[in-house]
Amino acid sequence: MTVLLKWGIFCGVFGVLTALVFADRSQRERRLRRHGRRTTAICRDHLNAEGDGPIRVRCGFRLSPEHKGEYTVVVQTRERIPRIGEEIGIVYDPQDPSNAENAELASMPSFGRHDIIVLLGWVGIYLVSVSCMAAAD
Repeated sequence: MTVLLKWGIFCGVFGVLTALVFADRSQRERRLRRHGRRTTAICRDHLNAEGDGPIRVRCGFRLSPEHKGEYTVVVQTRERIPRIGEEIGIVYDPQDPSNAENAELASMPSFGRHDIIVLLGWVGIYLVSVSCMAAAD
């Protein structure tokens, strides 16, 4: 088996596997993008304001003023961390209100497309490496 064929199989298998890892998250995010309802939630807690990675905030919201119960969700923020008690815009799934995300992040072009982006990344790695191998021959 040639090195080129082995590399192609490696990139293909790992590309599909990593896309599958992101598929569930992307599917939930695409549902939010298509069917999500905007509302405001109250910031209740900061989960990792000092840590690495995206900042996560626990917040609560009601589906309507007449609704007695409050849904608690964890959403991500970017640069600005809302103060506890401050309102934050979110998008929630009306069929599953526990599926919610920050409205600012939900409006980004990459939201709901992580599986596609990862797969395209693997295709790019494959094409660059194949062209380098071909040039070396």
